[in-house]
Amino acid sequence: MQTVRRTTLLAIALLVTLVAAGCGGAIPSSQGGSATVKVAQSKLGRFLVDEQGHTLYLFQKDESKKSYCNGACASVWPPAEIDGTLAAAAGVSRTRLGTIVRGDGDRQLTYAGHPLYYYAGDASKPDETYGEGIDQFGGGWYVVSPGGKLVENGHGKSGGSNNGGGGGY
Repeated sequence: MQTVRRTTLLAIALLVTLVAAGCGGAIPSSQGGSATVKVAQSKLGRFLVDEQGHTLYLFQKDESKKSYCNGACASVWPPAEIDGTLAAAAGVSRTRLGTIVRGDGDRQLTYAGHPLYYYAGDASKPDETYGEGIDQFGGGWYVVSPGGKLVENGHGKSGGSNNGGGGGY
């Protein structure tokens, strides 16, 4: 049963990766240069996005300043990597912005200690939140409020299962 589940997860990750690749490399994998974090507003409420408006997510399985999303997980949930300075737009706390060094040596953006990610299912379109409330790779995925907390909303655009797990964030 465990092997079937693992194979299914890897097949899903591969499919999402291929779909994302077909979108012309639309999911940012590394921003390079400076990174500005902004606040967006939708029916989910206020949440963090990058300078192009791509939604940023946190992974409940992560610990403060420690990412547990690698390999197939990072294919579906690419880390928000940066190579430069950080800036906070209006409504974003500059003191909550930071970075961690991932196992591969790349720098990943953090907010209030939470490593941040994109979701391949959001494709190239800014303002998409299809990853909200999805339970994948052993934990829940949520958009991040300007206060540094997860935005838990089972009525978002994700279509994923929320399972009610508020978790440690």
